[in-house]
Amino acid sequence: MKSLLSNTVPPVERLLNGLTLLLLVGQVALIIGYYAQLPETIPVHFGLEGKPDRWGGRGNLVVVPIISAFIGSLFWGVRQIPADFYNLPTALTPENRERQVRNTHEMLAMLTLVTMIFMVWTLWDWARSAANAELVRSKIAPIIFMGVSMLATTVYYVRRAYVLR
Repeated sequence: MKSLLSNTVPPVERLLNGLTLLLLVGQVALIIGYYAQLPETIPVHFGLEGKPDRWGGRGNLVVVPIISAFIGSLFWGVRQIPADFYNLPTALTPENRERQVRNTHEMLAMLTLVTMIFMVWTLWDWARSAANAELVRSKIAPIIFMGVSMLATTVYYVRRAYVLR
């Protein structure tokens, strides 16, 4: 099993992994930075119109980095599966194996980064809303960002898999 930032990891994938880890650490820093400003009870869930519909303790914020770390670990774990088990859009041959594996790993690293951006955005918005009860905005923008980014990333890398065959 290779490290996410190992010299054996291709540079683009290493950069994406580094940014992902930075965003994960940033989530913890964000919680530490906002924690003292938060009331004991904060909104823990928002409807699509941006109004809180469930409340809980401010310690609930730590759930976001825990979920982020779990999701990141899942994406990293998938990259450890041997390429013979991948469901690729093109046939895996000895000639294209390295290119296809690199493309797939880079796609998974990018999807992980997009997920971390979504989680940081959600946490930042959540902490700001909790610190200032009057700040109520639509929570749909991060969801749209996540969906469009995930779809665009997948389409890009699947198309690239055909080019690299």
